[in-house]
Amino acid sequence: MKGVQALNPSSGTFLREEDVLLLARAYDSNTDDLKHEVPQIRRVLERLAKSDETVPTTVLQFASILESYNDVFFELFRLCKIAVVLPVSSASCERTFSALRIIKNYLRSTMTEERLSNLSILTIEFKLEMFQLNPYWLNILFVDYLFLYTGTRIT
Repeated sequence: MKGVQALNPSSGTFLREEDVLLLARAYDSNTDDLKHEVPQIRRVLERLAKSDETVPTTVLQFASILESYNDVFFELFRLCKIAVVLPVSSASCERTFSALRIIKNYLRSTMTEERLSNLSILTIEFKLEMFQLNPYWLNILFVDYLFLYTGTRIT
């Protein structure tokens, strides 16, 4: 977590070389290049601040600044992309396994791999509010399901 925190501009450890290198080692980055990139990006950010341009305050904003310098700060940009997509908690994983358990128990005997995958995506990404507010969408979903799976047993 120290490595991800070192890429957050609002953190007190922002661009601390030791912490950034911890993250780099964890993801097999080129630490030699990274040792050169960190002081250079500090200089770029100082110039941005002096020219009254927007200074990043989040990891995502920092990554968007690095994107324009992708060729120069390749390793740092790669680590920022990793930091942006890392899950903060395991809630999404737990939700996925919970949805799979419900699907497998409900449709155990008539399940193919493709059908399990499709139902998993529908269950995990399901937006309940959309169907509660507009029954039209629920009707369309039900009709589509009947059309696709006519003749299959659901028990």
